[in-house]
Amino acid sequence: MSVLVTGGTGFLGGHLCRALRDRGTPVVALDRPGAADPGDGVTYVPGDVTDGAALRDVMREHRVTRVVHAASIVGVAASAGDPGPALRVNILGAVAVFEAAAELGVARVVDISSEEYYGDFAEDPIREDAPSAPVSPYGISKAAVERMGGYYARTRGLPYAAVRLCWVYGPGFPRARLPQPWLEDVRAGRASVLPQGGDQRIDFTYVDDAVRGVLAALDAGHLAHAAYNVATGRGVTLTDLAAEIHTLWPSWHADIGPGPLELSPGVNAARKGALCIDRATTDLGYRPEVSLAEGLRRTAEAIP
Repeated sequence: MSVLVTGGTGFLGGHLCRALRDRGTPVVALDRPGAADPGDGVTYVPGDVTDGAALRDVMREHRVTRVVHAASIVGVAASAGDPGPALRVNILGAVAVFEAAAELGVARVVDISSEEYYGDFAEDPIREDAPSAPVSPYGISKAAVERMGGYYARTRGLPYAAVRLCWVYGPGFPRARLPQPWLEDVRAGRASVLPQGGDQRIDFTYVDDAVRGVLAALDAGHLAHAAYNVATGRGVTLTDLAAEIHTLWPSWHADIGPGPLELSPGVNAARKGALCIDRATTDLGYRPEVSLAEGLRRTAEAIP
């Protein structure tokens, strides 16, 4: 009996695979051919997440009983210029996973979703029953996947739950999304510049906390809800993030402009804030354990 993690060699997927391995759970990482080795004790299977026949073969061969679906083309900016690949991989990949899991009687699928499901936050902190109004192709794909998960739960009896994460960070984060670029500047001894975006509020979530929340959803008995926010419950402006980093490394300086955050030319971030984690606390026993300061310190120390 094993757990399949799609996207299992990526940033979050890799952390999930290693956490499962470390607790003695047989784990299979499915990811694109040529992906990085997820490490000793994790079975890596190269494959396309949209290939339903291959997914069924993997699930049968490795006697998969639970799935964490983390495979995705991630990021608002990445999807804005050319939505096609993100929509194909994110939506069709999820449907292939759901179809295979339903056919083979998998006990649970935990789908890695995003705060982009909400679009501009209608409330702060935002609860899981807030309206879904995504404003980017990436967010639209995540909302569509959740709807498809609900469809498979209703029509095929697939045990499905979505975990909505928010700006997960930590050692080895592979993209130029905050706080990573500023921490790289800290390590290089240079100042940082952000022309605008100081008022943007984000619920920064350290990767170990995200992993704990995902695994709590995977392990739980009966789940009363189909979606859970897993974050810290605290929104931090980018100006406040810079102040926290400056406190840790006083020689570092950032020049930050006010206003909303521009993710790429012409692509503004949705208005965000904190994610309410009461549901995850009540149903899953989830509580974040890593403070922002500690998470920043651990992340910076891992940068060469």
